[in-house]
Amino acid sequence: MAMPLERPMRARRRGAMTRRDLLVAGLAAAVSRPAAALAGTIAGAASNGPAAGAAADSALPIRVKTLNHVSFGCADLRSTVAWYERVLAIPRHAFQDYGGGQTVLRVAKDPPAYMALSQRSPESLQAPPERRPHFCWGIEDFDVHRIFEGLAEMPALARSVLREGTTINGVNFDGPDGAPLQFNPIIACGGLGFLGEVCDADAEAVRRPGDPPPIPVRTLNHIKYHVSDLSSVLAWYQRLTDMPVVAWQEPMGGRRTDGYEGRPIPVLRVGSGPQHVALVEGDGPEAFRLHVGLGVEGFDADAVLERLAEHGVTAHVRLREGVTKEVLVDAPDGVRLQLQDVSYCGGGGVLGNEC
Repeated sequence: MAMPLERPMRARRRGAMTRRDLLVAGLAAAVSRPAAALAGTIAGAASNGPAAGAAADSALPIRVKTLNHVSFGCADLRSTVAWYERVLAIPRHAFQDYGGGQTVLRVAKDPPAYMALSQRSPESLQAPPERRPHFCWGIEDFDVHRIFEGLAEMPALARSVLREGTTINGVNFDGPDGAPLQFNPIIACGGLGFLGEVCDADAEAVRRPGDPPPIPVRTLNHIKYHVSDLSSVLAWYQRLTDMPVVAWQEPMGGRRTDGYEGRPIPVLRVGSGPQHVALVEGDGPEAFRLHVGLGVEGFDADAVLERLAEHGVTAHVRLREGVTKEVLVDAPDGVRLQLQDVSYCGGGGVLGNEC
């Protein structure tokens, strides 16, 4: 069961607090207790000072530390889960029993990163997608009140829920082009507990006799996101968060990837990197297709292609700007996976780790 929590009005703080306000305040207080990683919420933010040009009492920017998760629907949930376990050694480590249920696959442990998969209805399989893909950041100083205040400044429609009646499901909000975005505690792994931090730490991917060796991924590396107006969306993300632009792919006047004719692509670093979000200007079907990058230790593009072929998986290598080898994989449910070295930051060089 998911219990919605609406954004409290600022005016209420000067008068009587409603039951809804009390619940939100209780969430904010509880979030600040569980672990040292989440301690000093507002005090920690204040010690860093406001962003340049921001008002002294502004809740912006919201400081993001990680890419926490992505989620998507599957035509056949069971076969998709089996694909990720067999090909990439990504295990099931939690289950969420709301919204029809979501199977949670662990990409990384520390800090947590995961994929939440759900079964699509037969009706939805026949309809074209209407919303852009969902992704979520992890926040170290997670404070519900401050996040709502920051989103109110944007402004962005925000909401939060108690998943299964016990677990705060972060703060969900609408970004540019109606993008379904989310902030989560950095320790959330998609499981139980108040912060969703309780998962099966010993879970291992299910494998069958005769399966080829997998390509074990270690990190949720990046999200590539299509937007309708690059200039305004880039400004929006940089006002909302502290993500700096650390590289530009496909620069004007420089060497470009064969066939690419669009605007240069800004790469925004998440936390200390190499996790990042890359923004591509463009609409059409690609805007509704999830593109997620996964990190592999000791990345070798040719070896990865050979191993994928053993699994019967279609993939190809793109030589970005004539230098950086990027392995693009056609995963189930139309998901575009990109496999790179764990150091890949979206920049230059053979491994794309020069940012």
